Amino acid sequence: MTSISKVIIIGGGIGGLTLARACLDVGIAVELYEKRGLDAMLSGPGGIFIQRNALRVYKLLQSGQIYQRFYHSGGLILKGGFFDRQGKPLYINAPQFIGEDDLGVCLLRPELQQILFEALPEGTVRTGAAFEKFEDAGNGVRVFFSDGRTAEGDISVGADGLYSKVRATLNGRERLEEPVYSGTCCWRGYFDGSGLPLDSQYSWAEFWGQGNRFGYFDVGGGRFAFYAFNNTPAGGNDGALGGSLNALRSLFKGYADPVPAIIEAIAREKIYRDDIVDRPPLGTQWGQGRVTLIGDAAHPVQPNLGQGGCMAVEDSFELAKLLCTSQAGGDTVPSLLRQFEASRAQRVTRVFNSSRQIGKLGQADTALGCFLRNGIYKLTPARLADLQFKWLFDYQPQWNQTRTNHSA
Repeated sequence: MTSISKVIIIGGGIGGLTLARACLDVGIAVELYEKRGLDAMLSGPGGIFIQRNALRVYKLLQSGQIYQRFYHSGGLILKGGFFDRQGKPLYINAPQFIGEDDLGVCLLRPELQQILFEALPEGTVRTGAAFEKFEDAGNGVRVFFSDGRTAEGDISVGADGLYSKVRATLNGRERLEEPVYSGTCCWRGYFDGSGLPLDSQYSWAEFWGQGNRFGYFDVGGGRFAFYAFNNTPAGGNDGALGGSLNALRSLFKGYADPVPAIIEAIAREKIYRDDIVDRPPLGTQWGQGRVTLIGDAAHPVQPNLGQGGCMAVEDSFELAKLLCTSQAGGDTVPSLLRQFEASRAQRVTRVFNSSRQIGKLGQADTALGCFLRNGIYKLTPARLADLQFKWLFDYQPQWNQTRTNHSA
């Protein structure tokens, strides 16, 4: 009989913090180790979409307290869509297509991290702990950190992101190979929406040009997060243009309002730039032995659907649910983890492929390609266009009825 009583989590992002709360809710002890200091862990650029599929998880965790705090702090995902650079609608989407009042909520990343961190008992998260290696301890796993600390549990979960040291160690490497560059870089940040020519009927919007695009979304309290993409060689920076603000002004000067006005509004805020990358799906097995992966450590995707963080949330819930179920089951621990990985493979692979597809459409860089793309979207009935996204919201998490509630 399998009995999971303690989980060691590596990584304090959205996946690791959510898994920690989910484990505690089913009575499984947890220790979370994060290599960064607490201030760095509770930071992050721009905003994040927590869409309805992931929000359903938070409604089940900690008696709905996280869910309520998200709605209190964030901005609702309501009507929004894709527009051409002149501001003409290409595709408009509204929550009614999934029968809900909203599609979820958007938050600034630091606020999301703070809420998830505060949902855990003091001492659950141990910072400044860089993962070094793990070893099979027979009936458990022992984890070693670079500062000499060790931890032992029944399983270990790598939630340490795109450059996961846990994943590298599983592959017998010191570090992972470089991820796949999309051909696109991204600027992110946030701004105060007061006084700007934002159309009040939209909570989010994305404007498509030729080889670049610009988007924004409501993150609550009159604030909005923005993102801007541009096709460019990897590893670039904005030094030659006199900084990121000048780069954005130059790229998007031909766009209709509100884009130029937003760019001027972000002049007082910090702008982050990075290259957009992903890694091909791992298939049906992500880990080995008593070690598995979740979130970006297992399946990083391009941020074109707003579902990268949501997949980590789903992973966390499904893993905790399976670990809880195992208390009365006959599976060995490794087979249980492989079962979890296989159960998630098809959905996360579909998100990966769809994210790449939307990215290619949005980043079309020839006049003909943009003309065809825009024409197809304009001519496609909204109900048919909705089908490319509707499946994302079909996920309906449920605890097993035999679960004992330990939320607090």
